[in-house]
Amino acid sequence: MDNRKHYLAAIVAFVIWGFFSIPLRALSDYGVGEILYFRILFSALVLIVIVLTMKRGDVLRDLKFLKTFPPRERRKVIMLTMGGGALLIVNWLLFIYIVNNINIKTASFSYMICPVITAVLGFILLREKLTVLQWVAVGLCAISCVLIGMSSALELGYSFLTAFVFSLYLVSQRRNQGFDRMIILGIQVLFAFLILNVFYSSLIGKLPAAMEFYTIMMLIAIVFTVLPLFLNLYALNRINSATIGILLYLNPVINFTVAFVVFHEHVNLMQVGGYTIIVIALVLFNMPTIRKYQLAMSDRFK
Repeated sequence: MDNRKHYLAAIVAFVIWGFFSIPLRALSDYGVGEILYFRILFSALVLIVIVLTMKRGDVLRDLKFLKTFPPRERRKVIMLTMGGGALLIVNWLLFIYIVNNINIKTASFSYMICPVITAVLGFILLREKLTVLQWVAVGLCAISCVLIGMSSALELGYSFLTAFVFSLYLVSQRRNQGFDRMIILGIQVLFAFLILNVFYSSLIGKLPAAMEFYTIMMLIAIVFTVLPLFLNLYALNRINSATIGILLYLNPVINFTVAFVVFHEHVNLMQVGGYTIIVIALVLFNMPTIRKYQLAMSDRFK
C-alpha cells in the first residue's frame, strides 16, 4: 500500500507549524489577548464552515454514538471536550506570549519536551507503561531542564508550563475516543471562543483598525491552524500515531532554526548543553518506534 501521500501530509503539517512564529512575530505590536481572541474567532468560523459543509453526516453519527452512553459517561465525554477547549486557551495564550514577549527558542523547547511529559502523564493518569530506556530518557530530560533552568529559570518555567498544559490536553483527549476529531476540535474552539467573550473587555481594549492585522489573523487561522490539522488527520488514516510522534519533532527543529536564522536569537553554553541532552533523550525515548519504522521501511523497499 502506497503511503507516500500520507507521509507527505504529515511532514507538510509539521513544517507549517514550524514556521508559525513568523506570522506571530509580525503581530508583536498587538496584545496577546487580541491575537488569542481573533485566532480563536477565525479558527472557529473556519471549523464551523467545514463541519456544516463536509461533516454533517459525521455530526449525526457522533450524536447517535453519544446517546448510547450511560448518563454518567455522557457527562464525562462532555466535560473532557469542554475541558479540552479551556486547555487550548491556556496553551495558545502561553505560546503567543512566549514567542512575542520572551523568545522563540523557549517556545521550541516546550514542544521538544512535550512528548516526554505526555508519556509521564499517561503513566500517572492512564496507567500506560514505559520501558526502562524510556525512563532513562525521562531522567535525561530532567537533567536537560535543570541545565536550562540554571541558565534562565523564567524560560524553563514558561517552557515547562506550556508543555504541561498541552500534554494534559493530549492525555485528556485520549480518553475521549470514538468521535470525529475535527468535530470535537470545532466544539472545543467554539467553547473557547464563548469563554473568551466573558473576558472580552480584559482581552481587547480597542479593536485593531489595521486591515493587515485581520489578514494575518485569517492566515493564522487557515494556514497555521486548520490546514495542518487537516493534513495531520489525513496522515493518521494510514500512518500510526507513533510515526506521527517522530515526525512531530520537525516542528521544534524548524522553530529553533527560525529563531537563530531569521530572528538572530542566541544561546549560551549551558543552554547548548541542555538542548544536546534533550536531543539524546528524545532519540532514546523514541528508539522502539525508530526501530519499528526502520524495519517497516526496509521491508517496503525489499
